Order: sequence, then C-alpha cells, then structure tokens
Amino acid sequence: MRTLSCLLVGPYDPHCGEYTFLAPPLGVWRLAGTLQGAGIHVLVFDPNCDGGNVDAAFEETLQSRHWDVIGISTTAMTLRYDLALAHQARQLCPEACIVAGGMEATFKPERLFELGPRLDLVVLGEGEKPLLELLRRLQCGAPLEGIPGTALPAGGGAAARFHQRAMTSIELAAAIESTPYERMPYRTYWRRLEQAYRVGALPHKAAREARLAEIRALRLITLNYCPMACSFCSSTNFLHEAQGGVARLARLDAEECLTMVTRLLRAQPEARTIIFQDDIFVFTQDNRLLPLCDGIVAAKKRGELPQDLQFISTNRIDAMTRERLTAMRRAGFRVLGFGVENFSASVLREFNKGQIHRHINSVLGDALELGITPFLDLILTSPGSTLVDLADNVRQAYRWLRQGCEIGIYPYVIPFSGAAVARDPRLEPHTVYETVTVPGTALRWRHATKILPGDARTRDAILAIEMRFESICRSHMNVGAHLPSRVRSIFWLAAAQSVLAITGEEMPTIESLMSCLTGKMAPGSSVSLPPTEALPLDLSATTPSLLGQTA
Repeated sequence: MRTLSCLLVGPYDPHCGEYTFLAPPLGVWRLAGTLQGAGIHVLVFDPNCDGGNVDAAFEETLQSRHWDVIGISTTAMTLRYDLALAHQARQLCPEACIVAGGMEATFKPERLFELGPRLDLVVLGEGEKPLLELLRRLQCGAPLEGIPGTALPAGGGAAARFHQRAMTSIELAAAIESTPYERMPYRTYWRRLEQAYRVGALPHKAAREARLAEIRALRLITLNYCPMACSFCSSTNFLHEAQGGVARLARLDAEECLTMVTRLLRAQPEARTIIFQDDIFVFTQDNRLLPLCDGIVAAKKRGELPQDLQFISTNRIDAMTRERLTAMRRAGFRVLGFGVENFSASVLREFNKGQIHRHINSVLGDALELGITPFLDLILTSPGSTLVDLADNVRQAYRWLRQGCEIGIYPYVIPFSGAAVARDPRLEPHTVYETVTVPGTALRWRHATKILPGDARTRDAILAIEMRFESICRSHMNVGAHLPSRVRSIFWLAAAQSVLAITGEEMPTIESLMSCLTGKMAPGSSVSLPPTEALPLDLSATTPSLLGQTA
C-alpha cells in the first residue's frame, strides 16, 4: 500500500505580521507532527516564511510531487489570501482532495464552500482526528461523508456538519508532543526579525542582547481553549462549535510543560525565550503554576535549562497573587500579558470581564515592583462606551506606560466570526462592513470589520483617532524598520491626544507621549508627528459621512 502525501498550508499574511505572528504557524505544525507519526508524507508550506514570491514558491511546491490531500488553514483576517492559495492549488492539482480548516472554516463553512475552489470538505475544530480519518478513507476508497469534525456542502448554500468531541488531555498531550519543532523554520523568522529590528546597529551589547531575547522566542501551546467567554473573543467558542456543545477543558500538567520546554530547547538551542501561547496560562483555581515554576528553577540549577532562559505568558489578571508573581519572577518570567481590555468597569461588564476591574491596579503594581513587565491588551472603545470612557482609557494607558508597562492597542471591537458580539443583532446598526475580494478571482463577500460605539460623539472621535493614527504611521514608513506593537500603541495614544484635546478632555502632552519612545525606535530614526490638520469631523454632532459606513 503506497504512502499517502499531504501538503499543509499556513495562513497567508502578505502584510508581514499585521494579521499573524511572525513565527511558524504552530497549529499547522502540530497537525503535521500527528500525520507524520501515522506514516503520512507531510510537507508544510508557510507563505509568510521568507517574504519572497509566494505564488511562484507555492506553484513549485504544488508541482513537486503528487498530493493526495492539500489542507488550507484560514483565519478571519487572512481569509482572502488563504482562499487565493486554495484556488491556485485546485488549478494546479485538480485531482487532489482539498480541505480547509481553522477558525473561519469552523464558524462559517458555508462561506468557504461558496468562495472556495470546489473544496472537498471543511474541517471543524481540531484537525488531527478528522484528517487521519480522511486519509484512511482515501487509502481504502471509502466515501468522505460523515467524518466526525467535518462539513460538506449540502446544496442551497448550506453545509452539513458532522460534530466531533474535543481531544482529551491525553490526546492533546500526544499531539503537542508530536510537534516537530526541530523542522520548524524559526531561524528564518529570527533572521527576518533581526534585520527588521536592525539588531546589528544597536550601539550597546545590553540592548542587542535584550532585543535578541525578544526575537529568538519559541511558542508552546499547553491548553485547548480559554473558557472565559469574553464577548469579543471567538476562540473561546471554537471547540464548542465543532463539538456541537460545551467542550471539556484540557491542558498539560506541570511535568508535561517542563518536558516540552526541555524538548523545545534541544530542537532550537539558539532560543532565548519560551512563549506560552495559551489564551490564558494561569487560572484562578490553578494547581499547576507553582510546581511548574519550582521545576524550572530546579532544572536551571541542574543545568538542564539555561540560567538566562526567559518566559512570557498571557494570564488572567484576577488569578495573580503576590506569591504567584514572585514564583514566576524567580523562574524567569519577564513579561506577563494581561487582557485588561479597558479601564472602565462598565465596559468590562459589557465584555463579560467585570470581575477583573478591582484587581488591575494592585496586580500591575506588584508585577512592576517585582521586576516583571506587564503587557496590557487594550480595546479603546466598546459598543456601549462613552467619550469619558475613551478619554480615561487613554490617560490610564499613558499612566501605566510611564510606570513600565507595555501596551497593545485596538481602537474598537472587531467582530470575529463566532464571538458573542458578532452574533448580537442589536449591534448590527453599529457594525461597519467592507467588500472583500479573493485575489485573482471575481469572488467577493461583505465582511464585518469593526463595531463602533453607539454614542455618536464617541464613534466620531475613535474614527478621527484612527485617521490620525494612520497619518502618523504613514509619516514613518520611511523609517524602514519594523514598528513593534508598543511603538504603534504610543502612536495610537498620540493620535488620541490630538483628537480628544479638542473635546476639552485633559490629556498628556504630545511631548510626554513621544518621550516614551526613547529606545523603542530603530537606531538613527527620529520621531516627528505630522502637523495636526483641521480634523474633518465635528465631534459635537453626528457626522453623516461616517454614519453612512455603518449601514
């Protein structure tokens, strides 16, 4: 019996990290490891890897051998480009079984069947078990209908779904353990990032070492999904959608985490940092964290892990205690991500995160005191937020930035497929759409891109801030170096300052905001904001031209 072959294609972000991490697609590589372990010939095509001519490279890969299955991974932000690759695959490999998977495929398989190039099926949720069963059926000539964890076109624009149960903790651990980290092109990404950050031009060794620790990072997922059900999040519902019900939580225990960290360092010994890529790494009721931190400390003492190995994770801010923060600092956690989202108690309740509000100040203060850098994800506005909320968010972001936090900023809620806000009909009047075209085709669809505040003054303000931010970014396109998210966030705050000051809100000065950029830009570059033109918005009244976009 011949060996089957499978080509797995990662999400395609031609904007070089705007929509994806500048790192190998971890889920695709995990799937490759599982298939390889079952005796399948597997190749991963990563369209973001080298920044060259993607169409030509993909064509060469498609024609390099016979492919039984071609799997296309999709996300909401990259869907148009993912589908373009799928069309190219169908044109060059007409006999292959072409399937699509990922977030967008799971939540909207009907859209993929409509826009895709005669897809044979769509994978719902985790791909390991569905693809193994698909390949087994192809091997023996069995029909594809009814594979758990897949969808088929059902006519009339509908899709027939066949649900699957999420992987158990044992199955998840086996899949994670099979990930072929030694084959993943981390070094290629690191080289690209080192060039983009101009590491070689940094004048001091300490600065170069700090930047290399940031760049040379490996990513590890130890959790199947986040159960917190934030209203703007789609990943929290990913496995529920595939299962047709509530999926059981699964994650690695402390010993399994430590084993994987050791394995990652053997596979990629130049790495300086391990990023735990879980949506949420530490829970309020958590019996894993302290044993893991103790295990890391002991492994460093035994010489099994480098003494200077550092860690980054994303965590619930209300799960942090002084004891836990101290243990994490001792183990080498240097950055802790917190989904603060907003500093307004009412907006946090809107996001289904009201319980975290009272923990923000104390946890951030403790982390900074212990030498840990908090990284705060912020959404400046919500559908229900006010101009007062927006202005206070900017002031609080500036306050914590000055105290040593790093910040990632989004101006408004993005209605990702599967998120509660995207399914709420009450928010439809505040949702902005754009027409999206699949490159190289005439196929297009109406795609929801943002949910704006219902309050007219707040809506006009955030749109004016967005315009100002884009103007600032354009003025620095000639810098030539990659702008880290923290630099972009300072630009967001500067844009907000120039808009909100007009409304009479007390704002930090532009000079004080720009002083936060010291050491953040590439060597030899300078920051000067374009002049503040007369803003084309009347913040005291509704702007008809902008309201027309929300229909």
